[in-house]
Amino acid sequence: MSEEFVWNGYEASNPAHRTLHGFLVLDVQYDAELAAEILTGIQAFRRGDNMEYEGSGNGYEFECRPEGFYIDCLYEGDDLTPVLIDYLTVETALGEWYAYCVQQDAD
Repeated sequence: MSEEFVWNGYEASNPAHRTLHGFLVLDVQYDAELAAEILTGIQAFRRGDNMEYEGSGNGYEFECRPEGFYIDCLYEGDDLTPVLIDYLTVETALGEWYAYCVQQDAD
């Protein structure tokens, strides 16, 4: 089912979007609480409340940087990473993934 998920503005031809999709599916999984936690961490970083925000999961590590959201694969051979993604895209994807996960739990 997660393969069907796309967020508003998703472009399958954009390697950064495909990496972000992989991050959602492999690392955030169907955990709405984790999606909200990561989104909150990003927003706190962008407001300047936190000087850094980073983490890692099953397949990727991430880091908030002034120029964007950095994602790198934990395993060699991923030709789509490392990648830097604009925050608007990441926040949109996480917000919509959160809603998707909540809906999956309700079904």
